[in-house]
Amino acid sequence: MKKTILITGATKNTGLAIARRFAADGWNVVITSRDAAAAEAAAKSLFTNLHCHNCSQIASANGERGTGNGERGGPGFVPAALGLGMDPAKVEDIRAAFAAVKERFGRLDAFVNNAAHLGVGLSILNSTESDWNDVMNVNARAAFFGAQEAVKLMERGGSIVFISSCHAAKSVPGRILYTTSKAALGGIVRSLAVELGPLGIRANAILAGAVRTDRWDGLTDEEVAARRARWPAGKESSPDEIAAAVAFLCSDSAMTITGAEIPVDSGIGVCLLQYNKDWMQNDAYNVKYWEATKDTKK
Repeated sequence: MKKTILITGATKNTGLAIARRFAADGWNVVITSRDAAAAEAAAKSLFTNLHCHNCSQIASANGERGTGNGERGGPGFVPAALGLGMDPAKVEDIRAAFAAVKERFGRLDAFVNNAAHLGVGLSILNSTESDWNDVMNVNARAAFFGAQEAVKLMERGGSIVFISSCHAAKSVPGRILYTTSKAALGGIVRSLAVELGPLGIRANAILAGAVRTDRWDGLTDEEVAARRARWPAGKESSPDEIAAAVAFLCSDSAMTITGAEIPVDSGIGVCLLQYNKDWMQNDAYNVKYWEATKDTKK
């Protein structure tokens, strides 16, 4: 049975790792990004020099990038990748993206809500109504309406996975809107599990934390070592580890797992970190990242 997945915010870092994992497993993969050209380029790259575990042919990185036809793993099956421009803050864009999936593939088997607004440096005192709308629209509203559209295409059941955060359960200064929005995902996931269970649709969240992405690029070896020393696992999580967890939740091995929030966070979630009123000033990563993003809030 051929399968199709849609992943939001999947042109780099964790989202792209998830896309590559499912492409390697022989799924049709749909990538979205605010930047339509970046989404198209990422989609074209997925099957280039890729060993496809479950299919007999490899889609080329040309204009068609595979047909998505035939039975997955059977003769004639060539998985396809599709890149779409989509602003997660706009419900009309979300609906248009799922309409494109229906037109191209006819159905959907998995939806991964990965796109996020990090909301760095936004506190109770400096957050504006516009800040609230920006963060909540991308992190919570997009997940809700994305799931709503996904369900319409999951005629034979499916899996919904939200990439949430360890911040959903733990708070740090200057991230109140991010924490609020990620905590909201837990409520949505639990409700989806209850409402969609009879339809054969499962819903879960990954509480990601300590994930090494391009936001680490400016850190020194000493700063990275200092961060690792604070985590029980002693090392950072990787986008590939997040992708592996998503693949498990979308597989037949997780048919009875629904309504769960699963940590992939190097153990951050089980530690009670000592409160430090000067945390924002003393943590090299957050100082650097805040300085780099305080004007753009992207």
